Amino acid sequence: MGIRTIEEYRESLRDGRKVYISGERVEDITKHRVLGLTVETIGAAYELAQKGDQATKDLLIAKHPETGEPINRFFVTPKTPEDLANRTKAIHTLMRKTGGLPFGKDIGTDCLNAAMAVAKQMGNKQYEENAKNFLEHLRKNDLHTCGAITCVKGDRSKEPAHQKHPDYYLHVVDKNKDGIIVKGAKIHITSAPAANEILVVPTRQMRENEADYAVSFAIPANTKGITFICRNGRGPWSDKEFHADRPVRELTEAMIVFDNVFVPWDRVFMCGEWQYSMAIAYTFATFHRFTAISYKVPNVEVMAGCAVAMAKYNGLFKVGHIREKLADIAAYVETLRALADAAAMKPVMFGDIAVPNPLIANMAKLHFASKYHEFVKLIQDIGGGILATSPDKRDWDNPEIHDYLDHYLGGTADSTTEERLRMIHETMRHVASHESAFHEVTTVHAEGSMAAQKMMILHESPLKQYEMRAKVAAGILPLDTKID
Repeated sequence: MGIRTIEEYRESLRDGRKVYISGERVEDITKHRVLGLTVETIGAAYELAQKGDQATKDLLIAKHPETGEPINRFFVTPKTPEDLANRTKAIHTLMRKTGGLPFGKDIGTDCLNAAMAVAKQMGNKQYEENAKNFLEHLRKNDLHTCGAITCVKGDRSKEPAHQKHPDYYLHVVDKNKDGIIVKGAKIHITSAPAANEILVVPTRQMRENEADYAVSFAIPANTKGITFICRNGRGPWSDKEFHADRPVRELTEAMIVFDNVFVPWDRVFMCGEWQYSMAIAYTFATFHRFTAISYKVPNVEVMAGCAVAMAKYNGLFKVGHIREKLADIAAYVETLRALADAAAMKPVMFGDIAVPNPLIANMAKLHFASKYHEFVKLIQDIGGGILATSPDKRDWDNPEIHDYLDHYLGGTADSTTEERLRMIHETMRHVASHESAFHEVTTVHAEGSMAAQKMMILHESPLKQYEMRAKVAAGILPLDTKID
């Protein structure tokens, strides 16, 4: 098959999967008011690969490394800096051309790439073969994937083996000659209800008495015992909104319950190798933070553009303190872009797999997360209080008050009132809405907390080299000291 159509993707989701949202069992997620948006957001990537211009197709579709047949770009296991850079370019293109983030394959392949890299470290040929065969399954059928990483965790002060309920962390409860049986729940899983395949990796380092929690595998979304409990979302555009002439692009998240789910051995990538649980979680986190900083660049570009446009519509673009704020906004965006590019250009090799530079990827994610609220505040300041108090599209469309709004809500002479209102509403969505509040939380916690990024930065930074250079400078060590 190789490259699916959007119609084939939609049809693949009508497979009896068990999905709930707001207490309702959803029989066909493609027709649901909220989950249908997730399907269409992911589907937009399928459509671009089929019907986009040639440059877009060339980016989204690659050649199978062995057969030369067309496969999705995300199913190219990165071997070079160019492969990593192409993942970033594909994410940028999808966001800019669809108006949203079609998280269809990136997170799942973040998991699979980590599983493949760590299988090589373990020297486990069966796991390597399982991962390779599963990758071929994804390539052949052009499947949408999601990554299930974060366990529900229960009491965060206690380790997995000491929880009130043992299945607060996903774990193996039984094994037989055919496979394993797992129980537990994963949470915060983006686009999960619209995935074809779920890829599971451990959420943390496990100890010897927690070997049953060191488990990684792939499983179809409609497997018996799997239940999706989804977050509600915004739904389609309403007539209260000024908006672009394009569909809403939005994903949803889910908790995935694994209630004694059977997983065949040929879909298992780790089972009991607790010594390598941190390696697979760490490698996944590096890939995933690279994915995160890739998709965040186009997102913050638009937000920065809102600040520039609002400054102009308000007639304040040349005012000194506004320009200082715009300089801070531009520095935030361009630092993120530079770090994202550098993470791809300086990979760490795990065998023949190119892993984005862990130090730089974590620096980029920490930069984005730790400074995001200040970034939002600057845009709010430039945009003004009208971001929170603006009349809506129904008011504008009411002939009894339209002329008042057109007269009193205008800005500079070279723009219309409607243009200004449209930009106010676009900016409001990013910095003064339910959607923006959601993104402020996910920016801090998605792809790992800021504490996790600092921990990885400390681990990756050459602290010993820093110390030795200081000792040479202080005369404690001789000038010719070799510093690796």
